[in-house]
Amino acid sequence: MNKPPSNDPLVFIVIPTFNRAQLLSEALDSVLSQTYQNWSVAVVDDGSTDGTESVVKNFQVRAPG
Repeated sequence: MNKPPSNDPLVFIVIPTFNRAQLLSEALDSVLSQTYQNWSVAVVDDGSTDGTESVVKNFQVRAPG
């Protein structure tokens, strides 16, 4: 995601997951609801088969930048 430069420190969020699409969706919604804006997210998936990929793709569409 490309975001405008910021003087605020970058917060890097790593979310490991395996077949937890619903919980992942809640976690990513929580990231989007934060007031702090200088962040980056990495979702590390270990071969989920429950729709995790579509949750991540939906997040990419909704995320700023």
